[in-house]
Amino acid sequence: MKRMLATLGIITTATLVPVSGQATDKTQISLITGPFGTGSYVLGNAVEQIVAKHSDKVQVTSSETPGLVYNAKQLNKDPDMKKNTFMAFTTGINYLATSGQKPFDNKLPDVKLIGNYLLGSVWLATFDPEIKSAADLEGKTIALGRPPQILWTIEPMHIIRDGWQMEDKITIERLGTKDAAQALLNGSVDAAIVGGYADPLTGEFKPSPQTVELLAAGKKLYHIPWGKDAVQAVIDKGIAMNHLSVPAGSVEGVDRDLEAFFDAIAWVSYPELDDDAAYEVTRTLIDNVGQFGDYHALGKLMSAKSLAYGWDPENIHPGALRAYREAGIVE
Repeated sequence: MKRMLATLGIITTATLVPVSGQATDKTQISLITGPFGTGSYVLGNAVEQIVAKHSDKVQVTSSETPGLVYNAKQLNKDPDMKKNTFMAFTTGINYLATSGQKPFDNKLPDVKLIGNYLLGSVWLATFDPEIKSAADLEGKTIALGRPPQILWTIEPMHIIRDGWQMEDKITIERLGTKDAAQALLNGSVDAAIVGGYADPLTGEFKPSPQTVELLAAGKKLYHIPWGKDAVQAVIDKGIAMNHLSVPAGSVEGVDRDLEAFFDAIAWVSYPELDDDAAYEVTRTLIDNVGQFGDYHALGKLMSAKSLAYGWDPENIHPGALRAYREAGIVE
């Protein structure tokens, strides 16, 4: 906590001013990430170090925060921070923020993309070979993540409610990802939330820790697709998710392409972030994206094209969009 408070003090006082360096002057900007030890925290620190090595125009200071919801609330409490700060966030949380849904008390402005760093995807799995589809879950009990978790609970609940229209036919327990897996292992639920992180351009998929635990349990794990129509029904209601087909063989037990969804976990800013700073950070990410795998295993899923995957040009920061267009990634 002491480390976090100290670094947040740096963020609050930082401004878009040149910082003297040995070779040239650099513009200092801040990146607020997530709790210590998370992928968001580690990859945020990687941004700081990669930009320091490869840009002679900007300097990024990466800092720990309590979480991604906190990031948006903090920036909107201090408008001056928006001018020199970008943050770890997700499209799902942005939907809650812009619509004023809990955990937000009022509607917040829309964010603009700097670059994706993870694409999270989840679905339900079971040890019961007779459960193959949504219809087979009627009268069953399933375990999801904790109530505030957008990817592991809120978005799956939208599919169960609006896509499957089965909320009143399934008993739903919100236990947390680790406890959900344990409940499936001990037989107290019939299915549990599993998933991980994808590179949709290569089909590579890295299961989350509790998914790995279930896969290693010595019993065959059966995977239940959400289905294209169910995902589309949720998208049509304005929920910020995208279709994703998890390729057969990318996860043990997925013996045919699994129709699911992904939520983009990204570095974003508000439009107030300086265009030139956003451009330089994004250009540096594009040119050096292969180095993120040196900092975290999930960084191996990152590629230049995946940095903007799933985003329309109007939702990308203008400075970042210039970098993507120069690189031929976005038209």
